[in-house]
Amino acid sequence: MKLVTLLMLTVAAGALANSADMKPPLAGRFGLDHTGKLSTASLQEFNRLAAELASEGTGQIGLLVTDTTGGVQPREYATRVFNAWGIGHAGTNDGVFLFFALNDRKSEIVLGTGATINSGQTMVVMRDDIVANMKKGSLDEAVLAGARSLIQLMRASRPAATLNPNLPAIDPVLSPYATGQQSFAEHSPHSWVVDVSDALSKSDRAALDVAASDVYSLNKGRIFFLAMKSAGNDRPVYTLARRLKRQVNTLSRLPVAVIAVDLTTNEAAIELPEARVVSPWEISQLTAAHQALEVSLKSNHLKGMLDAARFAQQALVGGIPPRPMPEVLNEAFQAHKGKAPWVAGMFGITGLLFIRRWNRKRTRYCEHCKHARQLLGEAADDAHLDSGQVAEERVGSVDYDVWWCGRCSDALVLRYGAISSYQQCPSCQAKTAKSDTTTIISATYETSGLERVRQRCQHCSHETSFDRTTARLTRSSSSSDSSWSSSSSSFSDSFSSSSSSSSDSSFGGGSSSGDGSSGSW
Repeated sequence: MKLVTLLMLTVAAGALANSADMKPPLAGRFGLDHTGKLSTASLQEFNRLAAELASEGTGQIGLLVTDTTGGVQPREYATRVFNAWGIGHAGTNDGVFLFFALNDRKSEIVLGTGATINSGQTMVVMRDDIVANMKKGSLDEAVLAGARSLIQLMRASRPAATLNPNLPAIDPVLSPYATGQQSFAEHSPHSWVVDVSDALSKSDRAALDVAASDVYSLNKGRIFFLAMKSAGNDRPVYTLARRLKRQVNTLSRLPVAVIAVDLTTNEAAIELPEARVVSPWEISQLTAAHQALEVSLKSNHLKGMLDAARFAQQALVGGIPPRPMPEVLNEAFQAHKGKAPWVAGMFGITGLLFIRRWNRKRTRYCEHCKHARQLLGEAADDAHLDSGQVAEERVGSVDYDVWWCGRCSDALVLRYGAISSYQQCPSCQAKTAKSDTTTIISATYETSGLERVRQRCQHCSHETSFDRTTARLTRSSSSSDSSWSSSSSSFSDSFSSSSSSSSDSSFGGGSSSGDGSSGSW
């Protein structure tokens, strides 16, 4: 009886999992994670990539991350989900499905019957992008790398001119750019603004050109602005942004960013080099910048585009700023919570050192022009320090960082003390005075002693000397030092915790016969 009951519960659990997996994502979404192991940022980025692909008519891509297939062959299970979701545009069956069963350590790429890519191509994606990353334990990288490679293959296999006729047509002005029949009229480095619909005013274009010239002057990359006014019945901004990026990439070996806006629909796209957006944190920051730009288009499009340009400049010059250290430390501390007190204490000290380093290296912005400053090297920063500061760096008592704003010709000098035996000179005030001590009379248990201190500055050569008494010797009594007490709760409390609905599907009703590629790790 117990065995029968167990079997019934197992079948019921499998049926429940099967029922949940067979239900497609809500409209506007293209992927589901039923395990909670894919980061929110990565799932959002997958949905963004899938939405762009679907909007241009090249095909559709879906994603499911589940625990297990319940004993069903992974390919058969993934094909059932594919057909239940209807991945692909109706009539063309141009869908591709990315499937993960984590507990089974299996993955599948399933192709629609009308897919323009083949199993030979998807096997390379499975091997190099999915299995390789899953063996490293990175589900986020496996999903995004696999999705990007599949989307790239789908775009390369179908020219843009053969867009799905069932989708709304792009308006006559923008259509030639979207299909590649017409190149954008860009005039860099004289202008970094491409306005295909006369959507911007002359003053808007001038302000954007100034912003893009900043990163150009640093010779670290290029930022292009793309403005348009569509007919409002489609979403061409993603396609055109990618088209412009592809065109200007051939003009320079430096990385390129494109900020595109549609002032009719208030939709926007921020295209960055893929190498700049890899980790889940970087993906979340790009998503946040994209959302902020779209919100600003409704009230102040110029300010939103300039804010997006500052974000893009930071990404090109120094990379997207890393996740705030307090959040990282709090997350790691919670993972170690409850362990030995000395572990918490050592973790706290290490964490504070990391916070100090992160705070020192974080990007500084000019208080005048609001653009990112550049951290000068040790050789270049001496030109902005006085002789006392240079001497302090030479002896190692103080370290200085100089953040330079080339636009305002302004230097921000920040001082960081170091553990050192040097003292402040009473004459020049620099921390460059070194002391030597000579014993004149040694102290005893009955009488005090006398010593002479000679101090000489390594900067201004000021010298001084004086005598001072020393305390009598004392016989020490043994006493046990107090042990390090646990401060886990106070340390944890010092950090703050990080913490639309429709029944319609995003997919068009495609189907699959089960062709594709399999992988395991």
